[in-house]
Amino acid sequence: MPDKHKKQELYCVFFCFVDVDVDGRFFGVWIDTIHDTPTEISTIKIKAMTRPETSPGVTQSVKNVSSSKGFVVAMVVDAELAVAVDVVDSRVSKRLVVEDIYKASLAIVQLLSGRLGNRRGAGGGGHKDVDEFGRERRNRPHSRKPYDRPSRGARGGAAPVGVGGRGGRQDESKDIESRLSSLIIKVGDKNTPTLQNNLDALSVVLEKDYAKHESTVLRTFRQCVLELPWKVTVYSTLAGLLNAKNNETGEKVVSLMHQVLCKELAKGNWVSVKVLMRFFALLVGTNTISASTLLSMIDVFLKPVIIDNGADVAISSSNSCYMFIAMSTLLWAGHSLKESSAAELGQRIKIAEMYVQRHAERNEGNNLTTVFHDALPKGSNILAYLLEVLCVVADNGWKIDTIFSPYDMFASEFSQAKSHELPALELPTNIAFTAYYTPSEFLQLVPSPADQIVHRFIMQDLISDTMAQLEANRKDCAKYLMQIHGLCGEAVCSVMTTAQHPEDVDPETTLVFEYMVIEVIFGMLLQLPESLSREMYYTSLAIELRKAEPQILANVFETVIENIIARVQSVDVECINRLSNWLAIYISNFSFQWDWVKWESAANESESAPKRSFVQETLLKLIRLSYLDRVKSMLPESCLSLIPAKAPSHNFKFTVQAMDERTREVSVAMGKCLKSKGTAEQAMAILQENYSQWSDIDEDTRQTLAREMLVEHVLLLGSKTFSHMLNAIEKFMPALQRFGDSPEAKLQIAKITEDFWLKNPQFFAITIDKMINYRVIDPATVVELLFDSSHVGKWSKFHFWEILRNTVNKVNLRVVQLQGRLAAAHAAADAMTDEADAHEQQTAESAEQVEATLGQMVQEQKDVVVSTTRHFVQLLSSADGSTDELDRAWLLGRFKEFLRTYRAQITENASTLENVAFTAESSEDARLVFSNIRMLSI
Repeated sequence: MPDKHKKQELYCVFFCFVDVDVDGRFFGVWIDTIHDTPTEISTIKIKAMTRPETSPGVTQSVKNVSSSKGFVVAMVVDAELAVAVDVVDSRVSKRLVVEDIYKASLAIVQLLSGRLGNRRGAGGGGHKDVDEFGRERRNRPHSRKPYDRPSRGARGGAAPVGVGGRGGRQDESKDIESRLSSLIIKVGDKNTPTLQNNLDALSVVLEKDYAKHESTVLRTFRQCVLELPWKVTVYSTLAGLLNAKNNETGEKVVSLMHQVLCKELAKGNWVSVKVLMRFFALLVGTNTISASTLLSMIDVFLKPVIIDNGADVAISSSNSCYMFIAMSTLLWAGHSLKESSAAELGQRIKIAEMYVQRHAERNEGNNLTTVFHDALPKGSNILAYLLEVLCVVADNGWKIDTIFSPYDMFASEFSQAKSHELPALELPTNIAFTAYYTPSEFLQLVPSPADQIVHRFIMQDLISDTMAQLEANRKDCAKYLMQIHGLCGEAVCSVMTTAQHPEDVDPETTLVFEYMVIEVIFGMLLQLPESLSREMYYTSLAIELRKAEPQILANVFETVIENIIARVQSVDVECINRLSNWLAIYISNFSFQWDWVKWESAANESESAPKRSFVQETLLKLIRLSYLDRVKSMLPESCLSLIPAKAPSHNFKFTVQAMDERTREVSVAMGKCLKSKGTAEQAMAILQENYSQWSDIDEDTRQTLAREMLVEHVLLLGSKTFSHMLNAIEKFMPALQRFGDSPEAKLQIAKITEDFWLKNPQFFAITIDKMINYRVIDPATVVELLFDSSHVGKWSKFHFWEILRNTVNKVNLRVVQLQGRLAAAHAAADAMTDEADAHEQQTAESAEQVEATLGQMVQEQKDVVVSTTRHFVQLLSSADGSTDELDRAWLLGRFKEFLRTYRAQITENASTLENVAFTAESSEDARLVFSNIRMLSI
């Protein structure tokens, strides 16, 4: 090195990247400068250096080295040409001083080769499987997602990414952020003796790296609190430790979570709001926020509930939602509030007691949201259940030992921390009453100890929150659900999947974790008036859980289903339908295996008996998901009467044997036309030419016969597959629309379609749906068809109500779409200036067109709702509306389902319905259902 550089204290900094292969052998080292240096020493590359004892004489090109990130070595060259070498990894830091850069490189090679060599197996045996740091790999499958897998380094002759320069620093930063996120996510997975040390160490790491990786820490912390709700005690403790070590860091964490709470409130995500309020309740115990701050947050939810200066409470769907959140928060905050704010705590408990009492009085006899109609009143009211839990916990000194709470271990640190004040919350004002979270019952589907009410409620509450928060990923949800018991005390519940003898675990003497998980799944699936998530989510989640534990959970699911069906006489009709859908998909995912012998008694029951209807409809769905012969092969002979003798097919009317001569001529001509790809005009011409020659009938009869001939042949043309049906209707849509020029004509088309698919309800439902899409028939036609007198005695058939539900949903969706288009059109019009060109003015005029179309759709929506309700009431009020008590029970159950599902539209048109449907002549039970729906909609 030239003498002119000797007086400089610091000359340049080098970074050295060391590569190892998969067996831990040392392959090479690259040394790159990161500052400008003289050209003669700017870069030194030792392309291949191997340990002589492992690979004697081996020299290979860098491009052939399979590299992965190893040790980073910093070399500082001072004025005396000495090189200080720092070898950095996660466990060892060592410093060498040599007088030559090349010798420094050799020293690094010798040092790291020795360290890596010490990790190999002794003697000439096989190598241990070690990672890039020389640590022995765990023998477990690689389950991470592809985008989470670690980098394998560079390929080819170039230095690996991350050696030096800006790109390397970015990769190193991402690696640190990934490790921080992983640490936050995994901490507290289990209640282990090292949990206290882990939390303390993690808080030190986060406090140290917070300034550099603030966004990563905050983002991960937010996601963990929201998506891993059963670890709320762990994350509240971690937040308290961060606050105790650095008040500014704690303030940022708390402020972030408060902002998240405000956003979730504004959006009406009530489960997230409940989870976050639970987190803030536990922050009081860590002295991160004060008791007065939490009480102010709770009072925001109680304010709309209290009326008459606290003398009474107002009952409504929104207030029930607010009260449930407030009571859930008090459950977790009571331990921290009992000493500093005992009086305030007692006042809010009294408000809860008053609300629960008024709520029970108002809803006495109202079973619209009850799955089991024979359930005890307290068992069907989650608010009463929660109040009972609160009272038990209060009598026990507000101590909750269901989930391990580590913040007691850090009481001395928390006592010295500074608490933070938070801005006031604001409740949303623009949310429809149907969007509020309706507190639902936790179903008890297996016997359980009565003295474990607190443990049972808390476990089910955490399980249900986890299911709701992880809806977007059923696989992750299934994985985390089976980890929840990790933070429980040993005396809380038994776990069959970890028990040596799971068959000996008795749910009557102890809480069984697996049964609680399955009970929550069915409770959320059957929740009324509607589930929080789509029905398919709970089905797919159950499938994932059984795949994870195929032996144990298969028996658990079977036991729970058997217990529900044993009480099927008292199960709500809509819930029977949901359970049938769930079971069919569940069975189809496990080789269609089920013990049908247990249900063979259903074949001997009447057609409308709940158990027979459930089993029969489930089997029909299984036929849809497979084929008839497969379902036949798995059934005992005693159950074969529950399924069709032949595969589902069409019922074409114009067969050769069933026609007279002149009808046969028309049918043959139509068949040839359609098979030869004739057009709608050609088909119309054939019908006109033939039927005009029939002089013995009037014009209306000609039109009726021609309509029937056209529809039958179009349906026959499309009967092969769903795609064929869609193409056939689309191709002959002009002819079908021309024949459907009146309500009577549309109704005839719908009836012809039903007769054609009499033996295939699935094709019937799909064909009706497509005809509505193409405006061959309209929603009012479907309503008239379904309530036709020919269907009396068949109200237990599920496909009728599937068609009705799809039809009304289609109308409602169309209204929502037009409302969105109208809002967009108004926004575009408001954004226009006076100098707008003709195109912009034309866009503005389209708003009037959208508004006119929306008005028509809103009227159609009203007509459908009013017409359907009127038909229900007429049938329920007439002796001819049903054939027996069972048939009427199905009709009444479907009536409740309709009013529950579309209670928003029912409320909007309440005055019209009172005049048209719920008159003095209507049945008492129909008027009672209407009255209960109106109370549910307040």
